[in-house]
Amino acid sequence: MSLRSVARKDFTRARRSRALWAAATLLSMVAALLVFGYQGYRMGPAEEATAAFRTLATLLAAVVPIVALVAGYLAVAGERESGGIKFLLGFPNTRREVVFGKLGSRLVVVTAGVAFLFAAAASMSLARHGTLPLAAVLGLFVLTLVYAAVFVSLAVALSASVAARSRAIGAAVASYLLLVILYVVPAVRIPAIVRWVHHTMLGQAENPHLYSAVTYTSPFTAYRKATNLVFPGDQQVFRAVEREAADLPVYLTDEFAPVVFAVWLVVPITLGYLRFRGVDL
Repeated sequence: MSLRSVARKDFTRARRSRALWAAATLLSMVAALLVFGYQGYRMGPAEEATAAFRTLATLLAAVVPIVALVAGYLAVAGERESGGIKFLLGFPNTRREVVFGKLGSRLVVVTAGVAFLFAAAASMSLARHGTLPLAAVLGLFVLTLVYAAVFVSLAVALSASVAARSRAIGAAVASYLLLVILYVVPAVRIPAIVRWVHHTMLGQAENPHLYSAVTYTSPFTAYRKATNLVFPGDQQVFRAVEREAADLPVYLTDEFAPVVFAVWLVVPITLGYLRFRGVDL
């Protein structure tokens, strides 16, 4: 077998996951209803359609990671717990081919789900508003694929690092809490925690750029920042430091989002593979 063979075999298994397709179908229905039912105040059809997809982007920022994590969290750990990993490595396949073959197959599955979601939303836009902001929709589609790929890569990396389903589930839930929830819930948001440690606990002068830089380490924040490139003029993420956008350091600009995505795409899966390569199966 080869990396392609591992990916093809795993794709056949992954696409039969009822939980994954149930989540993707439900999300597609919600997206379609959101776009169909959106009504803006004193907006023309084109403006309404664009605003609907801007609102959809806010929803996707929170729910796409769930679908991606569900798609990948058992990719390797499930094989290890069931004993199937010895079968895979007995063909022979290298551990690199197993990890990256699994990653490839799960990326294809999630890509198909995201494409179905956008097809449903685009159809509703045409039916309800009679128009489709093609450039914005394509930009958001590509951005969402990259965002989903980040969490698929993270899920497969975590799956390759543990040996049991329970640990894989726990790692996936923890990653969602740390990278999404802690950037949404006001009372425990990461910027507030960093500010409290830096300013209140350590007694240092407030540094909004520092707090925003820490916030920008999350792919969730990077996705929200990158949507400003798709929908120019949208509300900025770092309100306190973006009043004078011309003075922003490069690491806080919207254009820096691809760098954040690139780090999350490469580093976790590399560490996960190195961990998997060194374990005794």
